[in-house]
Amino acid sequence: MDAPGPDAAIRLVEAPRAPAGSGDPSRRWALAFGDGADRFPGITRPEGDAAAAELARLSSERWDAALVEVVLAVVLSDGAGPYLIDATGRITLVLGAHPALAGLHLAMGEPVPDHRIGLVRRRPGGPVWEWVARAEVTPERRVAALDALDALTDPAEAGEWERHGRG
Repeated sequence: MDAPGPDAAIRLVEAPRAPAGSGDPSRRWALAFGDGADRFPGITRPEGDAAAAELARLSSERWDAALVEVVLAVVLSDGAGPYLIDATGRITLVLGAHPALAGLHLAMGEPVPDHRIGLVRRRPGGPVWEWVARAEVTPERRVAALDALDALTDPAEAGEWERHGRG
């Protein structure tokens, strides 16, 4: 079980420059944590309220690996979704369930300038996900990295992929 961070009280704060809020004024919020950092810029008030309690259950070492589930008004491909916002405000799409690793999903973020690609899992207590393994991958290496993740057959291999085998 996770131990609460240094200050389990997480507050909703304004984030007027959130990248995800540039076209949607309701997405100009973030969560302020007890370590003084604002995370998840680009969430809405209801998304922040829904995620705060679960994020407070995480140890402070895991805050930056967390992702908050958000609803974006865009078209999805069959089976893809939901969208997630990471601690820095980058958008990540859950591509789909991993074919062999129960409870894990393939995910890919926008290229800023590289894609953040990896495996994520949904936490049980709210609209919060977390990275299990992730890497920054150039757009040219994106398909190879996703193929390498897709080929994993044991959750223990995720750490090895993260360290070395990104496709």
